[in-house]
Amino acid sequence: MSSCATKESIVLFQDDNQKDEQKEIQTTEQNISFQFEDFTIQKNDILKVSVSALDMTSVASFRSDIMQARSNDQYLLEGFKVDELGSLNLPLVGKVDVLGLTPSQASLLIQLELSKSIIDPIVNINFLNFRFTILGEVNNPGTFSVFDPKINVIQALGLAGDITITGKRDNIKIIREFEGTITTTIIDLTKSDFISSDVYYLKKNDIIYIEPTFTRITNSGYIGPLGSIATFVSLLLSVAFFSRPN
Repeated sequence: MSSCATKESIVLFQDDNQKDEQKEIQTTEQNISFQFEDFTIQKNDILKVSVSALDMTSVASFRSDIMQARSNDQYLLEGFKVDELGSLNLPLVGKVDVLGLTPSQASLLIQLELSKSIIDPIVNINFLNFRFTILGEVNNPGTFSVFDPKINVIQALGLAGDITITGKRDNIKIIREFEGTITTTIIDLTKSDFISSDVYYLKKNDIIYIEPTFTRITNSGYIGPLGSIATFVSLLLSVAFFSRPN
């Protein structure tokens, strides 16, 4: 015997109380407007530094073969690593202190340094080591790398092929490490209030775990079918009844 999934256990963004649509939109915008903080560059980050200029030969040391297909690991090898002092060692400009800067701030700083020897350089910086892992009841579990760190839980689950029909949507675990401390936050995707939580936007190396439903566990054989359990219990009761002294 197994139970069927219900609408309440599958549908996302349910609300117990219906609210005025316009008010809900305004509230949501206010809630998430301050949730995302532009990531700052830290020690051991690996950055993609793209440089262009009027004379492209002057920035050839920053160029790679853009026509060649690359894996994520190959991109990492081509990136520039921030050392233990928070500096990047770049062609033409040498060491540049970028610790604690956002990618936009670091781009402007490097652009100013390059301007001393190159006409009208344009610099863009992206993280290459922004990764997160999704495990459990999704269609495509694994570790994912993205170039744009502004990614939320729903987008991440989309990359993993969405939650399976046998995954718990009301008990999503997000495991995060920050300054040596590991925290686990549980969110409920069947309600919309998780959008205002501090784990709505992911951070580097977050782990998302989707638990299986009880039906999934029983069908996997870890727990016997409920009918078999009931039969076994009934048998034990019968034995106990007929074995009791008269």
